[in-house]
Amino acid sequence: MSTQPNVKDFFDPKTNTFSYVVSDPATKQCAIIDSVLDYDSASAVTSTTHADQIIAYVKEQGLQVEWILETHVHAHHLTAAQYLKQQLGGKTAMSERISLVQDTFS
Repeated sequence: MSTQPNVKDFFDPKTNTFSYVVSDPATKQCAIIDSVLDYDSASAVTSTTHADQIIAYVKEQGLQVEWILETHVHAHHLTAAQYLKQQLGGKTAMSERISLVQDTFS
């Protein structure tokens, strides 16, 4: 069995964004990194098409989500972290300095 982590990328062409699932082949534990919640600005409607692809992959591979991570503030897309957590479990995490960015933009 490989000791290297598996890294699966998911590309969202609308936002030119990559999301990743990084998993341990031995334990089947994984982290989801920088998820995308689909957003149509013309109708102001969100959807979960991109996140549902990640959910399908996690289930197909028999993975257990440990972490849903946001590596930075996403000005060009919304995060699907809460949706993924509802569907797959796991803990969410982001930089503690996010409040500085929020204060700046508010």
